[in-house]
Amino acid sequence: MSKMDTIRHFQVKPVIYYGVGAINAITEHEFKKVCIVTDEGMVKFGLLKMITDVLEEKGVNKIHVFSDVEPDPSTDIVERGLVSILHDKPDALIALGGGSAIDTAKAIIYYCNNLMHMFVDDKFITKPYFIALPTTAGTGSEVTEYAVITDKASQRKLALVSDLMMPDAAILDPKLIESLPPKATAATGMDVLTHAIESYISLNNNPFSRSYASKATELVFKSLKESYVNGHNLDAKASMQIASCMAGIAFNSAGLGINHSFAHAIGAKWHLPHGLANQVVLPYVIAYNSTDERAAYLYARLLHSIGLAPEIGKTATETLIRMIVQLSTDMDMALCLKDLGIDEGEYLESKESLVEKAMIDTCTATNPIKPTREDMLRILDSIYYGK
Repeated sequence: MSKMDTIRHFQVKPVIYYGVGAINAITEHEFKKVCIVTDEGMVKFGLLKMITDVLEEKGVNKIHVFSDVEPDPSTDIVERGLVSILHDKPDALIALGGGSAIDTAKAIIYYCNNLMHMFVDDKFITKPYFIALPTTAGTGSEVTEYAVITDKASQRKLALVSDLMMPDAAILDPKLIESLPPKATAATGMDVLTHAIESYISLNNNPFSRSYASKATELVFKSLKESYVNGHNLDAKASMQIASCMAGIAFNSAGLGINHSFAHAIGAKWHLPHGLANQVVLPYVIAYNSTDERAAYLYARLLHSIGLAPEIGKTATETLIRMIVQLSTDMDMALCLKDLGIDEGEYLESKESLVEKAMIDTCTATNPIKPTREDMLRILDSIYYGK
């Protein structure tokens, strides 16, 4: 049966503004009351003021700032933000920050809408215009309908999925990520690479998602190291923003795989930044997935699509893994969990529960191989010991 015998769809949202000065696109709208979801870092380093200055110049004087966002946002943080939006009833919600701020804003919109549906007739419900301004080039959250929230009680990451959470506009201004520290640049950049590679080989990949994923992969290998070494290179920064956006569009359509399933479980357990968790996991998951003929073929196609050929005596998969390891090494990143200082005894006590959580993670469903529990345990050992 031909793939074309099945009707599928591919949708690109939101409107994307990019380039130096793109934050001024906010002035294209006639907002009267705005709520900004952000974190204390954005306040401290003046990035929030960049946004409020633009809004105030436009004549928007009713601005409420919810700056309680923390890394790996929890359900508690979302509940506090929900109170703010229910009280203020803004006509625009702006998320300023990394994936944590954008995911928090998404979850606030999601739960607010669900709550209102319980008490208000649908015709009286109006969703605020939602603008995402990412200050990292990593999660791609500004162009996806996904959000990940942590339930602290169960130490689980909850994946929310709804088109309600898709931003109406994404603003990519490289000035917003110019001051991002090198370590954060490296971690978020490797998150982009993971999104691109996983979506490319996902069971739900399609010609559109592969095109976005391929270009994102190319841009990461071209620009991430330079962005890490020279934070003031706005061309490299802008390139990484576009890569992040493209990878987000790709995985929003195609889905991901067990790399993210492991990263969710590991990140929740040891409070690792999401991009760092993905980076540590990536080589070992590629090695496992390449045992599948279709996945190995797609890795080879991906390598070819970015203008590279397998190294002499190496397969395409081996070449791709070496490139990833080299990029990680160039940015002084750990190559296994043990090198991150995670205690071996604690790992051994946790591995069974980590695998259980990864097995039921929503990302596992679109992995090119359906892993067994024994497979997952072996992969996890590789991730911890680095072999």
